[in-house]
Amino acid sequence: MKAIKMRRGQGALLVFVFAMALAGLAGGLSLGGGDPGGKPVAKDGIIDLNGYSFEKSGTVPLAGEWRFSRESLRPGAGYDRTIRVPGIWGGLPDGNGDLLPSQGYGTYRLALRNLPANNPMLGIRLPNLSTAYALYVDGALVGSKGVTGATKALTTPYQMPDTVFFHPAGASVTLELELANFHHRTGGIRSALVLGTPEQVKSIAFGHEAREFVVLGSLLMIGIYHIGLYALRRKELDNLLFAMLCICVAGRMSVIGEGLLPRLVPELTWTAAGRLEYSFFVLSALCGFAYFRRTYSKEITRSWTFAACAGAGVLMALTWGLPLLRSSSLILLYQAFVVVLSVASLYLLIVALIRGREGAALSLIGVAGLVGTVLSDIFFYNGWWRAPDMVPFGLLFLVVMNSFLISLRFSRTFAKAEQLSAELRRWNGQLEARIEERTEALRAAEQSRRQLVSNISHDLRTPMTLIQGYLEALRDGVISDPGQRDAVIGAMLKKAEGLNELIRDLFDLSMLEARQAQMSYELVPLPAWVDRLAENYGMELLTKGIAFVCRTEGPGTESVNLKIDERRMDRVMSNLIYNAIQATPRGGEIRIEARRGARPYEAEIAVLDNGAGITPEDLPKLFERFYQNDKSRNGSSGGSGLGLAIVREIVETHGGRIEARIRPEGGSEFVITLPIAKRMNTEEGQ
Repeated sequence: MKAIKMRRGQGALLVFVFAMALAGLAGGLSLGGGDPGGKPVAKDGIIDLNGYSFEKSGTVPLAGEWRFSRESLRPGAGYDRTIRVPGIWGGLPDGNGDLLPSQGYGTYRLALRNLPANNPMLGIRLPNLSTAYALYVDGALVGSKGVTGATKALTTPYQMPDTVFFHPAGASVTLELELANFHHRTGGIRSALVLGTPEQVKSIAFGHEAREFVVLGSLLMIGIYHIGLYALRRKELDNLLFAMLCICVAGRMSVIGEGLLPRLVPELTWTAAGRLEYSFFVLSALCGFAYFRRTYSKEITRSWTFAACAGAGVLMALTWGLPLLRSSSLILLYQAFVVVLSVASLYLLIVALIRGREGAALSLIGVAGLVGTVLSDIFFYNGWWRAPDMVPFGLLFLVVMNSFLISLRFSRTFAKAEQLSAELRRWNGQLEARIEERTEALRAAEQSRRQLVSNISHDLRTPMTLIQGYLEALRDGVISDPGQRDAVIGAMLKKAEGLNELIRDLFDLSMLEARQAQMSYELVPLPAWVDRLAENYGMELLTKGIAFVCRTEGPGTESVNLKIDERRMDRVMSNLIYNAIQATPRGGEIRIEARRGARPYEAEIAVLDNGAGITPEDLPKLFERFYQNDKSRNGSSGGSGLGLAIVREIVETHGGRIEARIRPEGGSEFVITLPIAKRMNTEEGQ
């Protein structure tokens, strides 16, 4: 067991390390995406493109040192310092021993020198800039989003990537970028501007938009698909939670990046879009955690879900109750909420993997990849490294793993269905065989019932016919002699008594079979009962010339007590003894032997004779109703064939059993086994 647990733990660790390696690789690739990679870099506000070919080397990120003028717009800007792009200005030294605040305004400047002469038109790809900007080329406005101003009242925020084109007037141009931020927690340029030919810049814009459309469409389709699954089977709440996870990530993606939702809905303000971004950020973390918590509900307590819902409720209230500047300043609180739920999800999946839960390995790989992209996204929005938004791709990776998991479950379900189908066919075959057996048993029962009715009719009709004949003879005066009349009346009384005996036996048998017969149990010592049997039947058998022996055998038998209805058990012994008398010739022997049984706490009472015996073909039918064999049985009921059937029912009512045997030396043996009601500790110890 310990070895199995150790192997599971090692497997979980390996899967986790592999998944985190994938996440780290994704983060590393995204981090490397902002590196110019040997291309010209701006220094002191100048980027030299001497000898550079856009056709051969591609676009140029306008990264490096730009000149910067804080608290001034383009007219009259002094450009008294340099600032690194991409980067945010909050927290930078202000030259007076303090740090620059994140809110404010300023102007960036970059001179492009030695532009290629074979490019009559160039383009610039601008990323999302916080939170309003205007771009000038040699003093001419070429693009803007929102309205820049020196105060919050004069500034209108609006974030949207853009592509601008311009005709260089010569080999050098000057870019001036006015930027104002009074509505968001960070201000500055978090991603580099990109310079290239119009075709290259359009290709970049088209690539970004196509990528987001594909990812956004995929997430929405997957979300709608899982909503359909939930609509078909309401018990599967995890389908709804996974759908909400996809839709929330898609919703956040639509208001950042290329800004697809604000483009589709121009009336959507920047403030509303920002609040939607934070709301989707919180809800996606909550839905993802709730999905895995429900899928692997035994690995983590439900209190985690309640705590997560409470935390999400608080963050949603802050998002929509506070100004966006205040709520965005609490970004670390939002990010901490997401990180805690991500770690909790990883924890429960690791525990699920160790416990051998189905699909836990695939889910762990997918979640680890998603968590890696979430961390990359958090680092980017805090300005700790340069990376695009990778969360949608991380979610797609999770969706792929979840698809593998669904496929695995479907394949196992189909395999189980095939197995169940094979078992069902086997069970059907067995059922058909059982039906045939039961049908045959019903036929036999019906035949037995008909035989029973026939036997009862015969046993009733024969004496009734005789009685009717005698009565008619008396009525018609055929029998006039007083002696004959008395003999006839005596014969009729004997037949009437036989009828009463038959009716009583039928009634007793039906009551015993239904277990409704009234029993009066009492504690009877086995030796005393055997002695009483010897006293009751000894003289009668002596007159018939048959030896009668009653004895107890074996150690401890003298202390055995039986809990029996003595009257009913006397009837059992009477049936067996009289059957033995009829089968045993004069000079034969009948024995009653009492002993302890083969099983503990059981006693055996055997009735043996050396008479005609039982044939093997009669042996299975002896205890059936109305079965008669003159050589073996003709009970006290006058030969009705009910004696041994009543014997069996009485013995079974006492919790015992009866068995008929053929003695090798000749004759028959009937063995009754009854439970011992009271035993002595001394004998039991022996």
